[in-house]
Amino acid sequence: MNASEWYTLLATTDEVRETFAALPDLDRCSLFFCHIDERDVSVTLGFDTRHVPASLLGEPDESGKAKANAFEFFLTFTSVTDLRVSGWGGSTARSIRIERTPAPAEIAVSVESPTERISFRAHEAVVSRSRTYLAASPLPNR
Repeated sequence: MNASEWYTLLATTDEVRETFAALPDLDRCSLFFCHIDERDVSVTLGFDTRHVPASLLGEPDESGKAKANAFEFFLTFTSVTDLRVSGWGGSTARSIRIERTPAPAEIAVSVESPTERISFRAHEAVVSRSRTYLAASPLPNR
């Protein structure tokens, strides 16, 4: 699956498309957060990007400065099975794959780098939180 088509796997794509108009390409995002919740059997991944669609930035303030130049969003995967974690060191050179599996219809997720690997299957995925903000410094180029 193309990294810009991840939104097609979300449980509620209509609302997401209406709100965001153009969703960020995961290949151009920094994965900065991973929360594994054994109570809800879920995994939440947090992404950050400076490649923000103009529709999300809003109008500049009175002085002409941007009110936002960054966008972060969290994908929560529910009913997680087959969770495997090997290292989590904050590597920025990660490969992220999110794809639909055939029977049974699930979402397969893998995050890999030379020092880490996280993989799992989930029943559903949602954008659980998102925001635009004014970042003090740029992210590394991706």
